Amino acid sequence: MTSAAPSTDPERRPPLGAGPADLRAEPAADLRTGAVRGVLWAAASLGATRLALFVSTLILARLLVPEDFGTVAAAMTVVTYFEVALDLGLGAALIYEQEKGHSARVQTAFTLNVAFSVLLALVGILLAGPLAGFFGVPDETPLFRALACYLVLRGIGQVNDAVLRRDLRFRRRAALDGARAVVRAAVSITLALNGADAWAIAWGILAGEVAAVVVGFTLTRFRPTFELDVRAGRALLTFGGGVVGLKVVSEIGLNADYLVVGGRLGPEALGYYTMAYRLPELVIANALWVFSTVAYPVYSRARTLGVDAFKNAMLRALHLVTLFGFPAGVGLAVVAQDAVHVLFSERWAAAAPAMAVLALASGIGAVGYASGDIFPAAGRPHFLLALNTPIVVLLVVGYFFAAPHGIVAVAAVHLAVSVLYGALRLPLANRLVRGTMREAVRAMRPGVVVSLGVLAGALPVRLLTETGPAGLALTIAAGTAGGALALAAVDRWVFRDVATLVRARTPGRSG
Repeated sequence: MTSAAPSTDPERRPPLGAGPADLRAEPAADLRTGAVRGVLWAAASLGATRLALFVSTLILARLLVPEDFGTVAAAMTVVTYFEVALDLGLGAALIYEQEKGHSARVQTAFTLNVAFSVLLALVGILLAGPLAGFFGVPDETPLFRALACYLVLRGIGQVNDAVLRRDLRFRRRAALDGARAVVRAAVSITLALNGADAWAIAWGILAGEVAAVVVGFTLTRFRPTFELDVRAGRALLTFGGGVVGLKVVSEIGLNADYLVVGGRLGPEALGYYTMAYRLPELVIANALWVFSTVAYPVYSRARTLGVDAFKNAMLRALHLVTLFGFPAGVGLAVVAQDAVHVLFSERWAAAAPAMAVLALASGIGAVGYASGDIFPAAGRPHFLLALNTPIVVLLVVGYFFAAPHGIVAVAAVHLAVSVLYGALRLPLANRLVRGTMREAVRAMRPGVVVSLGVLAGALPVRLLTETGPAGLALTIAAGTAGGALALAAVDRWVFRDVATLVRARTPGRSG
């Protein structure tokens, strides 16, 4: 479940968690420029880094077996749950405050992050044996312990990442993400070619984080003093506590399927399920992540400009993410079988049906990427927490009962709850920005239209062609043409709008 103000003048900044104020802030046009530059730089970063990771996955899929992927996925699922609370919500608090520079609050956040990450890593190391046993891989306890060290590396880099996002420095953040991806891919492939098994992936993950930490400190020029201002820490933790609670509940929803599949069906089924997520993650979730990365700091900044700016920022995001997410989900669902055959080989054929369902769920999740960050940006993360908690309980129970029926049934639960969740959350976000459902539906209409066009163009071609590279290429071409024609017939203005936006807002030297 996804994932998302005070003055920009430090001397006039109200207390953390305070409501809107009449503040001196940059014009809305400047905010829009920063937002679009952020999106473009984040997109460029994502394109490069995910391409590197995807290519490495294609290579590793031919060098390793499903059990290897399943083992690492099991360990990282556990680590991810620890990581949710890793920054104690301090990064979100720093972004919310919009304070400039490396102040005492930033130093305090770093000190708390590092101390807590070491504590979590120690807990992970101590629990490695029982956790490996839960997933049916007790012989891999050392791997679980090694990946627990990932938490320390992430803790060291949390503040650098928050500072770059706070300042909308997404060009610099792109370099950080690129270093992580390239080093991870290079180390994993090299070790796999030399006979390593699941450890090839594990060492690649750790090496990538080391590279990201080094680059992060270089880009921010942040020099830790390990200062601990008790008053600042209390204020940061007060805001961060609500964000952490929200993240913990959301992360349970995001990764409970891995936990249930691994625990009830074993590492091989988890390997297939993990691979089923690869293309939806690459094509849809990672692209939506670009918007989410930029959305929270932009929403926080927009809030300082007034109600209209806040509402327009969310509607703009909702329009763009659904225009991409809805048709991408439909298109990927149609080509899932061909894509698995061509990209991953027949060894992974069992992942194709689940991939089709997960693609649809990822596409519908676009609604959440536009609305989720509104809640913490408005200083109301507890509103979303109250909604997420029962939804996540429903999701986990659904996974538990669906798992004996296979990974497709688990994916179907994911899809059904995604639809319900989006329908419940969007009206709440509208209330916070003082918008209406009519405005939200109008923003999503182009995405629905294009999705129908993609389906009308791609499905007949898929049914009439053989599985393989030619069928995949023809189906993608037909779906793209169908979507473009549908958009031109019903919402032609979108072409002009996007073209104008891209021409006017290209990444500049700043950031």
